[in-house]
Amino acid sequence: MLEEFRVTVTVNGYIDKVWEKLVDWKSQGEWMALTEVNSSVDNGGASGVGTEISAFTGIGKFGVLDKMRVTQWEPPEFCAVDHYGKWIKGVGEFRLTQISPDKVRFDWYEKIAAPKLVMALVKPGIILAVTYSLRKFARSCATS
Repeated sequence: MLEEFRVTVTVNGYIDKVWEKLVDWKSQGEWMALTEVNSSVDNGGASGVGTEISAFTGIGKFGVLDKMRVTQWEPPEFCAVDHYGKWIKGVGEFRLTQISPDKVRFDWYEKIAAPKLVMALVKPGIILAVTYSLRKFARSCATS
């Protein structure tokens, strides 16, 4: 079963700066709840189509590893990934839209394949965690 998730936040800032912070994959662990992120960019590569990203979400050794590959790259507005890990499969998208001279709308979207019962149990927690994380990201943009 495919389950969709959508969260939107408003970020104070300019789209180029928000994009730069958003696609700094390693720093996502600073604002994404309980997550550590590594990518092929960590070894000196450039972000773009084909970038490999691994995000471990959990506490200690208990959690889920989410493996992703960037499939679309349209700076400073859009990035899409393919989730291809053992437990998480589907697509994800980041979309930024400048809505005023100093405000950006950040739309986060995921379409994940998982058993219906599992999604029924975890979806509310995922939405809460992502909403919290994106608000934290928005605050961090305002202070940088």
